[in-house]
Amino acid sequence: MKALHLVCISACLMLAGCASTTTYAPAETPKDYGYYSTKLGDDRYRISFNGNTSTSQNTVKDYALLRAAELTLQEGGSWFQVVDRGSDKETRSTPARTEVRRTEVIERDCGLLGCETRRRPAYTTTIGVEAGKERSKYSSSLEIVIGSGEMPSGDGHYYDAKELASTLRSAM
Repeated sequence: MKALHLVCISACLMLAGCASTTTYAPAETPKDYGYYSTKLGDDRYRISFNGNTSTSQNTVKDYALLRAAELTLQEGGSWFQVVDRGSDKETRSTPARTEVRRTEVIERDCGLLGCETRRRPAYTTTIGVEAGKERSKYSSSLEIVIGSGEMPSGDGHYYDAKELASTLRSAM
Protein backbone atom coordinates (compact mmCIF):
# COMPACT_ATOMS: atom_id res chain seq x y z
CA MET A 1 0.00 0.00 0.00
CA LYS A 2 2.89 2.37 0.77
CA ALA A 3 4.33 1.70 -2.68
CA LEU A 4 1.03 2.76 -4.27
CA HIS A 5 1.06 6.01 -2.28
CA LEU A 6 4.63 6.73 -3.38
CA VAL A 7 3.71 6.12 -7.01
CA CYS A 8 0.71 8.46 -6.74
CA ILE A 9 2.75 11.20 -5.06
CA SER A 10 5.50 10.91 -7.67
CA ALA A 11 2.98 11.14 -10.52
CA CYS A 12 1.37 14.24 -8.98
CA LEU A 13 4.74 15.96 -8.60
CA MET A 14 5.66 15.20 -12.22
CA LEU A 15 2.33 16.57 -13.47
CA ALA A 16 2.73 19.72 -11.36
CA GLY A 17 6.15 20.28 -12.93
CA CYS A 18 4.66 19.96 -16.42
CA ALA A 19 1.92 22.48 -15.68
CA SER A 20 4.20 25.31 -14.59
CA THR A 21 4.64 28.58 -16.42
CA THR A 22 7.57 28.83 -18.82
CA THR A 23 10.65 30.13 -17.06
CA TYR A 24 12.25 33.31 -18.34
CA ALA A 25 15.39 31.72 -19.76
CA PRO A 26 17.18 31.33 -23.09
CA ALA A 27 15.85 28.73 -25.53
CA GLU A 28 18.33 26.28 -27.02
CA THR A 29 16.68 26.47 -30.46
CA PRO A 30 14.12 28.88 -31.94
CA LYS A 31 11.35 26.27 -31.39
CA ASP A 32 12.07 25.63 -27.68
CA TYR A 33 10.39 27.40 -24.77
CA GLY A 34 12.10 30.63 -23.69
CA TYR A 35 13.68 33.58 -25.49
CA TYR A 36 15.77 33.53 -28.62
CA SER A 37 17.56 36.48 -30.25
CA THR A 38 18.87 36.93 -33.79
CA LYS A 39 21.16 39.78 -34.83
CA LEU A 40 19.88 41.31 -38.08
CA GLY A 41 22.30 44.23 -38.40
CA ASP A 42 24.58 46.51 -36.38
CA ASP A 43 21.79 47.74 -34.13
CA ARG A 44 18.82 45.61 -35.25
CA TYR A 45 17.63 42.38 -33.59
CA ARG A 46 14.72 39.94 -33.71
CA ILE A 47 13.64 38.65 -30.33
CA SER A 48 11.23 35.76 -29.86
CA PHE A 49 9.72 34.26 -26.75
CA ASN A 50 7.87 30.92 -26.85
CA GLY A 51 5.65 29.93 -23.94
CA ASN A 52 4.24 26.57 -22.95
CA THR A 53 0.54 25.75 -22.48
CA SER A 54 0.58 27.25 -18.95
CA THR A 55 2.04 30.63 -19.98
CA SER A 56 -0.48 33.38 -20.73
CA GLN A 57 -0.32 35.48 -23.87
CA ASN A 58 0.41 38.65 -21.86
CA THR A 59 3.28 36.97 -20.00
CA VAL A 60 4.80 35.86 -23.31
CA LYS A 61 4.60 39.45 -24.63
CA ASP A 62 6.12 40.83 -21.42
CA TYR A 63 9.00 38.34 -21.56
CA ALA A 64 9.77 39.33 -25.16
CA LEU A 65 9.85 43.01 -24.13
CA LEU A 66 12.03 42.19 -21.11
CA ARG A 67 14.51 40.38 -23.34
CA ALA A 68 14.56 43.38 -25.71
CA ALA A 69 15.33 45.71 -22.78
CA GLU A 70 18.08 43.42 -21.42
CA LEU A 71 19.66 43.00 -24.86
CA THR A 72 19.61 46.78 -25.39
CA LEU A 73 21.46 47.32 -22.11
CA GLN A 74 23.95 44.49 -22.90
CA GLU A 75 24.72 46.12 -26.26
CA GLY A 76 25.37 49.51 -24.63
CA GLY A 77 22.09 51.13 -25.67
CA SER A 78 19.70 53.06 -23.48
CA TRP A 79 16.48 52.74 -25.49
CA PHE A 80 15.00 50.65 -28.27
CA GLN A 81 12.34 51.07 -30.90
CA VAL A 82 9.95 48.27 -31.85
CA VAL A 83 9.77 48.35 -35.64
CA ASP A 84 7.79 45.14 -36.08
CA ARG A 85 5.93 42.77 -33.78
CA GLY A 86 4.00 39.58 -34.13
CA SER A 87 2.37 36.92 -32.05
CA ASP A 88 1.21 33.39 -32.66
CA LYS A 89 -1.17 30.99 -30.96
CA GLU A 90 -1.01 27.23 -31.43
CA THR A 91 -4.02 25.31 -30.11
CA ARG A 92 -4.29 21.56 -29.79
CA SER A 93 -7.32 19.51 -28.78
CA THR A 94 -6.89 16.38 -26.78
CA PRO A 95 -8.74 13.55 -28.52
CA ALA A 96 -10.98 11.24 -26.51
CA ARG A 97 -9.24 8.07 -25.55
CA THR A 98 -10.31 4.83 -23.99
CA GLU A 99 -8.41 3.24 -21.16
CA VAL A 100 -8.65 -0.47 -20.45
CA ARG A 101 -7.05 -1.80 -17.30
CA ARG A 102 -6.55 -5.44 -16.43
CA THR A 103 -7.15 -6.43 -12.84
CA GLU A 104 -7.70 -9.69 -11.05
CA VAL A 105 -10.77 -10.84 -9.12
CA ILE A 106 -10.31 -13.29 -6.28
CA GLU A 107 -13.37 -15.35 -5.36
CA ARG A 108 -13.57 -17.59 -2.32
CA ASP A 109 -16.30 -20.15 -1.76
CA CYS A 110 -16.49 -21.90 1.57
CA GLY A 111 -18.60 -24.96 2.31
CA LEU A 112 -18.74 -27.84 4.80
CA LEU A 113 -15.61 -29.54 3.46
CA GLY A 114 -13.38 -26.43 3.18
CA CYS A 115 -12.81 -23.37 1.05
CA GLU A 116 -11.96 -22.99 -2.59
CA THR A 117 -10.16 -19.90 -3.94
CA ARG A 118 -10.37 -18.95 -7.60
CA ARG A 119 -8.64 -16.14 -9.48
CA ARG A 120 -9.94 -14.75 -12.73
CA PRO A 121 -8.98 -11.76 -14.87
CA ALA A 122 -11.25 -8.73 -14.94
CA TYR A 123 -11.11 -5.59 -17.08
CA THR A 124 -12.25 -2.05 -16.39
CA THR A 125 -12.90 0.39 -19.22
CA THR A 126 -12.95 4.18 -19.02
CA ILE A 127 -14.15 6.03 -22.11
CA GLY A 128 -13.57 9.68 -22.98
CA VAL A 129 -10.67 10.48 -20.69
CA GLU A 130 -9.78 14.21 -21.17
CA ALA A 131 -11.99 14.40 -24.26
CA GLY A 132 -11.93 17.69 -26.14
CA LYS A 133 -9.56 19.51 -23.79
CA GLU A 134 -7.88 22.41 -25.61
CA ARG A 135 -4.44 23.76 -24.82
CA SER A 136 -2.85 26.81 -26.38
CA LYS A 137 0.78 27.89 -26.62
CA TYR A 138 1.66 31.50 -27.37
CA SER A 139 4.75 33.06 -28.91
CA SER A 140 5.71 36.69 -29.40
CA SER A 141 8.36 38.23 -31.64
CA LEU A 142 9.76 41.73 -31.82
CA GLU A 143 12.10 43.36 -34.28
CA ILE A 144 13.93 46.16 -32.52
CA VAL A 145 16.44 48.90 -33.30
CA ILE A 146 18.74 49.80 -30.41
CA GLY A 147 19.65 53.41 -29.74
CA SER A 148 21.60 55.41 -27.19
CA GLY A 149 21.51 58.98 -25.98
CA GLU A 150 18.25 60.88 -25.85
CA MET A 151 15.23 58.76 -26.71
CA PRO A 152 13.17 60.17 -29.59
CA SER A 153 9.65 61.22 -28.74
CA GLY A 154 7.04 59.84 -31.00
CA ASP A 155 4.48 57.21 -31.62
CA GLY A 156 4.92 55.14 -28.44
CA HIS A 157 7.05 52.42 -30.04
CA TYR A 158 10.13 53.68 -28.16
CA TYR A 159 11.06 52.19 -24.80
CA ASP A 160 13.54 53.21 -22.11
CA ALA A 161 15.41 49.91 -21.62
CA LYS A 162 16.45 50.39 -17.98
CA GLU A 163 13.01 51.57 -16.85
CA LEU A 164 11.16 48.84 -18.74
CA ALA A 165 13.45 46.06 -17.47
CA SER A 166 13.00 47.26 -13.89
CA THR A 167 9.21 47.46 -14.22
CA LEU A 168 8.84 44.03 -15.83
CA ARG A 169 11.22 42.31 -13.39
CA SER A 170 9.31 43.71 -10.40
CA ALA A 171 6.06 42.35 -11.86
CA MET A 172 7.48 38.79 -12.11
